[in-house]
Amino acid sequence: MTEEIVVDGGNTKERKIIEKIAEQNDSPVLMINQNLYTDAADFPNGILYKKWREINQQMISFVGGEILWSLSVHGQIIHYGENRPLHEILAYWYPSHQAFLDMKDAPDLEENFTIRKEIIEYAIIHRCDGRNSPMLPSA
Repeated sequence: MTEEIVVDGGNTKERKIIEKIAEQNDSPVLMINQNLYTDAADFPNGILYKKWREINQQMISFVGGEILWSLSVHGQIIHYGENRPLHEILAYWYPSHQAFLDMKDAPDLEENFTIRKEIIEYAIIHRCDGRNSPMLPSA
């Protein structure tokens, strides 16, 4: 199940990079999630969307992470290549790459992925250095 958390679209190379960092030189990591939701999500007020966000918060808290911010997207000024309009951009901070990988042990994992498959039409997650993240959680 780790692979689904880390790559959900098949990027096993990235998963191996994360595992190697976790083993050798672990550090905080910031995941920037960019999501386009389905009609079933009824973003931002839908029941399924709100349930997914609640479970998502529990999973991130389970590993000591924080949701730093969540922003609704109101438009795109410039794009190159395929245009993928988004509904929301979220910043998830984890104290380590290992913490991110440990979400596979979160109690609500299966329910999270069941809802996620129903409400997310398109998503991309960017892995960023979490040591100097905007709005780091207070220690």
